[in-house]
Amino acid sequence: MSETAAESISMHFIETLVLIHRNFYRHLAVPVPFNQFAVLMTLRADGAESLTAVGALLNISKQQMTSICEKLTASGLIQRETDRRDRRRVLISLTSAGERLIEDQNEIVRQKFIRSLKHLRPEEQDALANAIDLLNRSIEKMATAD
Repeated sequence: MSETAAESISMHFIETLVLIHRNFYRHLAVPVPFNQFAVLMTLRADGAESLTAVGALLNISKQQMTSICEKLTASGLIQRETDRRDRRRVLISLTSAGERLIEDQNEIVRQKFIRSLKHLRPEEQDALANAIDLLNRSIEKMATAD
């Protein structure tokens, strides 16, 4: 693939992310601030992690992560536990309430997406389903190549 083609694909990918955010997430009333929600989503994707590891993934300073985690713990959305393999390390993980919050938000987005599908003809819906499937498989393949 030429460098120009790769550049074009990367720009279309960014445009897709912006469109998804603008049309399905921007007006979503998340019950916690975005940085806290990002921590919850990271824990959901990666499981129990250290505060430092989550902060590094999200590019959030240790001081900010400490504050975020204190608020999420006080809200009952995450819990802290000592790492069984290294007693000096503390892991944070989602509680059932944190999992429920994410599920509730995902359901809101899913329902909005379903309502939006009504604006497409059946053949456009089929094409979109195939395109999303291809996108997801391609991203997975690209991610495992590193």
